[in-house]
Amino acid sequence: MGKVKSAIITALLIAAMLTLSLFAVISCNVPGTNGVSRYNSFLSSIHLGSELSGEAYALLYPEGVITVTDYNLVALNGTDEEKEEYEDKYTLCDGVYVENEKLENKEEFIASIANDAKILSKRFGKKGYSDYSVSVENDCAFVIRVSVPTNFTYAALKNHDASARSAALTEISNTVDYLSTKGDLSLRDAADYDSSNSLLSIKEDFSSYFSGVSYYSIGGNHAVKMNLTKSGYDSLNKILAVSTESEASAYIFVGEDNFNLTLKMGEVLESRTLYFQSQAGSASDYAIVLSSILDGDILANSYNDDPASSGTSIIASTPAFGDLAAVLVLVALLLVLVAAIVAPIVKYKKLGLVTALMSWLYALIILMALLLIEIQLTIGVALVITLGLALLNFTNVKVFEAVRKETLLGRTIQASVKTGYKKTLTTILDLHAILALAAAVIALACVGELAACGLVFFIAVASSYVLYWFTRLMWFVISAPVKDKFKFCGYSREAFDDED
Repeated sequence: MGKVKSAIITALLIAAMLTLSLFAVISCNVPGTNGVSRYNSFLSSIHLGSELSGEAYALLYPEGVITVTDYNLVALNGTDEEKEEYEDKYTLCDGVYVENEKLENKEEFIASIANDAKILSKRFGKKGYSDYSVSVENDCAFVIRVSVPTNFTYAALKNHDASARSAALTEISNTVDYLSTKGDLSLRDAADYDSSNSLLSIKEDFSSYFSGVSYYSIGGNHAVKMNLTKSGYDSLNKILAVSTESEASAYIFVGEDNFNLTLKMGEVLESRTLYFQSQAGSASDYAIVLSSILDGDILANSYNDDPASSGTSIIASTPAFGDLAAVLVLVALLLVLVAAIVAPIVKYKKLGLVTALMSWLYALIILMALLLIEIQLTIGVALVITLGLALLNFTNVKVFEAVRKETLLGRTIQASVKTGYKKTLTTILDLHAILALAAAVIALACVGELAACGLVFFIAVASSYVLYWFTRLMWFVISAPVKDKFKFCGYSREAFDDED
């Protein structure tokens, strides 16, 4: 390769990486917007785990249980009639007010709440949070506490992006509302429960129509995928064929809640698989609840069922490791990256620049993966990223040392590189294959943070192997203008005097 081509390729690569890095790490106000609009860097737009961004929690009160605050709003400020009604209706118990009817079978009521907490834990477990908890409050057996990561980005955590912060909490509120929905499946002829009629016979169980429900996503479209049984397909077609009105629809309800899953009356279903398109968060929530119902997990109580309320109140707490946790983790990752860049340069001189570029590229690949796939950055994920970087540098050191040994045998740099890569290929390929398989198993078999770590490590291993070969290409590209290839690589050969 000529000197000019080598210089152009190297310059273009570094310029592209530098430009991408600037967008990746620098946040600023957008000029000309008077500070109203702000550009948040790729780094500040990555979602953070609960230990770095805090957790969001909600308290679920079953029907018949209200807070002291809600009780006092009426008992202290209501009319005499309302005060008397509340005094007769509620009794203070474990820090909340409970309807006297519920206390008549107190142990049974408490047991139903505890069982609901188990069902909710299963439902939230399918949501894919890096960390979550669902439990009955320690000091009150009548209240369930749900805790999930806020899913804030660093920009949202620091209030640089208020809309993202609000959207994250709203999504959590909606999820809590949907996943705590009580009731079985039904099919009704109107969107409003009170003004609708069931389209099923009294003896029919609509849940028996379906063999499975799952969340479906492809190409930016999100949907609830519902698979019908053979008998369910036939029965549903008979129901839908009854009406000939062009505007008539059938609505799927869970309890008294319309899940916005609508079927057109008067039309025959094309297949036994139904797709109901929705927003990503809603589609996932719907699928989880419907799947839970098909498994027979139905809540015994309604929670936070207040018509005057627009949604469950969500409270965001500070990060468990402090407000600076996210910054400290990012600084630690940066120091590791700097070490991975400096160490090869010290050891291999100019050749170390090639490894430095590979480490830099690796960091950009992982950053983009976290951003695009929306994987939460947790301490576990940060450790996995570090392991991936260590793997990349290990493979490069392995092949560099193999090449060094070949040069000591008197071969040229080109011949040494070819032989060195050939001799290390099997070892490095086997190592990456084993690690990639282990990462894939963890990603597919586990849930939450472990699954995220498995996915990130799989991406890291794949990146390491691709960059292992890219190292070879860039070795030749960058060293092309250098006459003394041994000096560029920091290698030396032993000189042997001829004997007479």
